[in-house]
Amino acid sequence: MNRLLTGTVLIVLFSFQAQAAEPITREHIQQIVDMTDAATKNRDTAGIGEYLSETFQRIIEFVHKDKYTAKVRIDKKKYLELIEEGWPTLEEYAYQRYDTSIHIMPDGSSGQSYSTITETLSLRGTRMVSKYREHALYALEDGKPVITQISGHTLLGDTMREPGE
Repeated sequence: MNRLLTGTVLIVLFSFQAQAAEPITREHIQQIVDMTDAATKNRDTAGIGEYLSETFQRIIEFVHKDKYTAKVRIDKKKYLELIEEGWPTLEEYAYQRYDTSIHIMPDGSSGQSYSTITETLSLRGTRMVSKYREHALYALEDGKPVITQISGHTLLGDTMREPGE
């Protein structure tokens, strides 16, 4: 009886360990990229939030007077609030991702992607184009692949008014 109980406990423990050890894959990350891109194009804040970790951080860098760089960290709640508040102020919004590169960490516990994002928007009659390089980190949270952090940078001159305006 004791051996049966010990064997059952070991089987249960190994099955939990096998489930927890399931690695994140390129396909997981590509699916998140596709779903969040679709949500962004549809201005669907809840759809974006569905793929963000509970501990998600958005890191935004600002360059001041070509000398100083400041970093601001925004949590998931504030990030989604800012997006939700921003949509109605835009007269036009277009979003495109390209040059995406996905990498999985050797132990399979996490991954990352690098992409170039171009956003075109109109605000108070001014049309602008912004181009930046995005770096996103991914992990499995309760077995579900999620984005844990997004950072990136816009190079000087990559954000501008539409040519001819």
